[in-house]
Amino acid sequence: MGKVIRGRHVNIVDLIEWARKGETGRVHIFDTVKELSDYSFEGNKIYNRDQLGAGAVLSHLLRQLRKAQYE
Repeated sequence: MGKVIRGRHVNIVDLIEWARKGETGRVHIFDTVKELSDYSFEGNKIYNRDQLGAGAVLSHLLRQLRKAQYE
């Protein structure tokens, strides 16, 4: 499962909000980390690593967004 999740680029803030609301739509999957990074910074939707806790699924979704800003 981790391999499948690692291959996806989603905004974790959006994913958590989607799950909490029990929405039936889909969370946007970005093609690249750069696209995800741009979206996340523009919308101020940054999920800090320190907020992670023990969420195994979320840990597979974390990306280096600051690094992607310079690529």
